Amino acid sequence: MEKDNFLGRWLADDISEEEKKEFENSKDYLAYKDILKGVEKFERPVFDIEKGLENQKTYNKTYEKASESKVIKPRFWLYTAAAVVVVLFGLRTVFFNTIEVSTEMAETKIWTLPENSVVTLNADSYIKYDKKAFAKNRTLELNGEAFFDVEKGSSFTVKTKNGDITVLGTEFNVYSRDEHIEVHCFEGKVQVSNSKETVILTPGKAIKSNAEGTLDSNEVKGSKPSWMQGKSTFNKVTLQQLIKELERQYDINITTNDIDVNRLFSGFFVHNDLDKALKTCFEPMNISYVFNNQKNISLKNK
Repeated sequence: MEKDNFLGRWLADDISEEEKKEFENSKDYLAYKDILKGVEKFERPVFDIEKGLENQKTYNKTYEKASESKVIKPRFWLYTAAAVVVVLFGLRTVFFNTIEVSTEMAETKIWTLPENSVVTLNADSYIKYDKKAFAKNRTLELNGEAFFDVEKGSSFTVKTKNGDITVLGTEFNVYSRDEHIEVHCFEGKVQVSNSKETVILTPGKAIKSNAEGTLDSNEVKGSKPSWMQGKSTFNKVTLQQLIKELERQYDINITTNDIDVNRLFSGFFVHNDLDKALKTCFEPMNISYVFNNQKNISLKNK
């Protein structure tokens, strides 16, 4: 029996009857069947984001690392089985050191970094960092939107394709999608740099990129970003940006037809009632909507 690729062939039902019988009579088979049964029971968790973030911060402060116990080297196929379980929850280890944490449409996730900073990811977002190097450089990449509660210490940098954000220890929110970047500072100081300028934010201040790529200043309201409290708020964004966020939060597809997607919108929508969210967004703009099915919606001018 070839050990290197046997498990993959067995999962794909690509083994001979003789190999199958030999494997099903082995101790490895019984153990692996138990793992598969456990995986089948997994369900995606539903988070109360505010409560989850507070619980995570409390745990981080009280956690004490247990003394190292004797390490038992598992069989090769157990490494593969464990990898299958981990991937189901959006965490992938690439080349042993690179960690990626991601969310799907209509999903949020709380993640603790190696030095106990906490990241809360909004829907359809991901972060990536080098686990081995993170303790020294505290640098990660972000695509999408996330709220950061950073432990005090050396500089902490969030890299995005639209600019870099650097802090020491603070709470801030970063939105970076397409060509847009928006950063809100809730605590401490935040430095935002792109190819054109560098801005320092203090609590209650925010920046937002404009069409020219420069950073416009704004004010922040509240102690946390609105999406962590169950709604998305907007200040003079295009209808196209609004629609993309609706699709993200509700895992739907919206067809715009002849709608002018460059019109500007200011307002909000809730995350727990799709019909109410659609009315809040489109009725003030004199746009009607039709459900083609549960996941597909068409817009048209009234």
